[in-house]
Amino acid sequence: MLAVVPFAAVIIVGGFWLGNSELTLSRYQRIGVWFAGGLSSFLLLNLLMMQTWSTGSLRWNIGWALFAVAVGGSGGLVAGIFEARAISRAVEAERQRLRREAVEQRNERLDEFAAVVAHDLRNPLSVASGQLELERMDRDSEHLETAATALDRMETLIDRTLTLARSGHVISETEPVDLGELVDSCWEAVPTGDATLANEVTAVIDADPDRLRHLFENLFRNAVDHGSTGSLKSDDTLGRGSADLTIRVGELSGGFYVADDGSGIPPEKRDAVLDDGYTSTDGEGGLGLAIVQRIVEAHGWEIGVTESDGGGTRFEITDITRTDDPEEDTYTPSKTPVQA
Repeated sequence: MLAVVPFAAVIIVGGFWLGNSELTLSRYQRIGVWFAGGLSSFLLLNLLMMQTWSTGSLRWNIGWALFAVAVGGSGGLVAGIFEARAISRAVEAERQRLRREAVEQRNERLDEFAAVVAHDLRNPLSVASGQLELERMDRDSEHLETAATALDRMETLIDRTLTLARSGHVISETEPVDLGELVDSCWEAVPTGDATLANEVTAVIDADPDRLRHLFENLFRNAVDHGSTGSLKSDDTLGRGSADLTIRVGELSGGFYVADDGSGIPPEKRDAVLDDGYTSTDGEGGLGLAIVQRIVEAHGWEIGVTESDGGGTRFEITDITRTDDPEEDTYTPSKTPVQA
């Protein structure tokens, strides 16, 4: 009788596992069929064996039958559970594939729409810019300067709209990216005026390097354009910044942060700044941060907005897996603030 105990324990443990599992009702039915089939078939086989090699002892025959029931039932239960889990994984994989395809199709339509709109907007914009330049050759005035700034702003918005449409595409290929090196190169590519950078990251992560570059460049632009604690330059093409502004990029558990010591964002507006089309009080569109949000989501990461130690804004990007040894630095970034 002791030989029955391990198999009976398998049935009991399997029952508890099923009670806590997330299998659907149809999977339970399949497991029940396997359990009943294994029990009955193995019992029938052993009854035939008992008829062939009869021992003549009723107690022995009962024990043999109980052993057959326990073995057949436990075997069928285990086989049913394995099949149910395999089917569930296959179904979930198919659902994820269909979701990816739906997202990719949506992104393709959005990309095509943005490209068409950008093309249709650029044509009249080019005509207006050409006519404006001809007029400025004959005379110059504050009104013409304002118009030129507005046209430049429209060109920037068109470019950012295209980037926004493409930044949320599902990322299928990634590669190891040295954050310290990428941060320094992004800082050099962005007009930051007299702002300074404190780069303290050394991590290597799996990411799409092009979109990660867009993420940092947009965060740097946002900090300089909206986080400055001093006077701003009026020309966006020259970069707007303050000698008082420091942007710090550092590491945290499961990710990194980009923080500044500027004017900050009120708590009630921190969630809204990442939304598409958010507009600040100075009339600047929020496409830059919307692009950041899309890039983060495309990588499967998380982003949060909070207050920095210096009273400014801190963007935290988490749920990132490092591909390097945290004890080993692969790059020596700028540990002290440096001017762009």
